[in-house]
Amino acid sequence: MKLIRWIVIGSHILLSIGALAAGYACMKEPLGPIGAPITLLEGSVFLSFFLPGFFLFAIVGIGNLVCSILLFRFPIVGKLCSMGMGIIMMSWIIIQCLIIKEIVALHAITFVLGLLQLSYSLTVLIRNGDARYLLSEL
Repeated sequence: MKLIRWIVIGSHILLSIGALAAGYACMKEPLGPIGAPITLLEGSVFLSFFLPGFFLFAIVGIGNLVCSILLFRFPIVGKLCSMGMGIIMMSWIIIQCLIIKEIVALHAITFVLGLLQLSYSLTVLIRNGDARYLLSEL
């Protein structure tokens, strides 16, 4: 299980780096970041890539970075954060694919990494009995 823990921490770091870079690019050039045409947003509520880029940078990028630190330093809180980020990652990809009406390999990889984060954290919390304790505190 320790190897999987390090893989999950690595997935958070990898997703954080990608989201920070892409989010920054979207905010810097909101009408065409990294060569993406503005026509990708047709039919959505967005007029530019700025707001999706801000969400990507602030929530996905910083959130995954914080999760990697929490998983390393505070395991139970880190696993809860990892579960949340896994759900956010999978939701982000589903919404993104619905908006741009296209699925590429990077979407599938990102979705699977989010699923890994969610699955790992939930499995370990249940296996260690922490989930039962946390639910009893509600």
